Amino acid sequence: MSQREPIDSISRTADAALAHMGRFVIPPTPNNYLVWYSHCSGSYPELTRVIRSMETAGEPFTEEMLAEIHERFFGTGGQVRLIDETCQRIEGTMSHLLDQIGGLSEDTGRYGSKLEEFGRQLAAPEPPVRLHALVSAVLFETRGLEGRAKLLEEELTKSSQCLESLRSDLAHAQREVNTDGLTGIANRKCFDYRLRAAIDETLLTQRPLSLLLADIDHFKSFNDTFGHPVGDQVLKLVAQVLAKSVKGRDLPARYGGEEFGIILPQTDIIGATSLAEQLRAMVAGNRIRLKLSGQNLGGITMSIGCAQYRPGETPSSLIERTDEALYRAKREGRNRVVATEEQAEPGRAGSAA
Repeated sequence: MSQREPIDSISRTADAALAHMGRFVIPPTPNNYLVWYSHCSGSYPELTRVIRSMETAGEPFTEEMLAEIHERFFGTGGQVRLIDETCQRIEGTMSHLLDQIGGLSEDTGRYGSKLEEFGRQLAAPEPPVRLHALVSAVLFETRGLEGRAKLLEEELTKSSQCLESLRSDLAHAQREVNTDGLTGIANRKCFDYRLRAAIDETLLTQRPLSLLLADIDHFKSFNDTFGHPVGDQVLKLVAQVLAKSVKGRDLPARYGGEEFGIILPQTDIIGATSLAEQLRAMVAGNRIRLKLSGQNLGGITMSIGCAQYRPGETPSSLIERTDEALYRAKREGRNRVVATEEQAEPGRAGSAA
């Protein structure tokens, strides 16, 4: 939800969400409310498509189905549980390791006290038999401490290996949280976080920052004609093109449904527009074929909006301006690149295919 969204708009969306829930007799739980508010706000086109498809087919919104929808679009339960479990295992390993180190510290303290005692006894005149006994006792204590130190070294090796494995598990879980399950590129959550971070950096360095929003043209009709599995294939293909075409710190992400976002640090509007045109051409050059039959379903195209960050604006404002450029590209015929009017150079406001 945008911070700039007016209160009356929020209220209308909330009323519409509750009305829809009442119509389908859906319990107003926090999770259900989040799903329907997001649907009514239009923020999640893919979520809206799923709900409308169920409405058209007359499918009931059961508890199980609602839980599945929430988990699909908003849930990270599996990843969060994995992170929690990994953190608990790290905590347990560290606790055991600290216990071992604490035990050795106590043994070392006792050994030091023994040495002081032996020193005092050796300073006093003693018969040779007594001296032999003292030396034997020192050797016994020394060997005991060496044995405990060796055990601790083995424990440290095991703990180091365990912690490395846990570090790998935690890194994997964090990647899962930030990755779109279908396309394999960054998800909306990661996009939002990285955009805020990129804005913070550009304010600090005074270097340019640009944003692209790309939408697959006529995706709904393509999906309806050939089915969702083919639609998923199209989304994966576009994601692969974006991932292979950007470099360095540029971040391609699935913004929502058939829409993608590309964050371009240290890139001005001219460079962003040029890259967008390359991406548009590369996507348009692909053809979709059915895997089993080999049938050629034709090509796909994208419309792309570009904007450069203006100092002082919020992430939502930058997204809004980029989105306006994207919709201009749609209105002007699709399969083209359009930059925000106030930033585009003369003759470069858009590139038609």
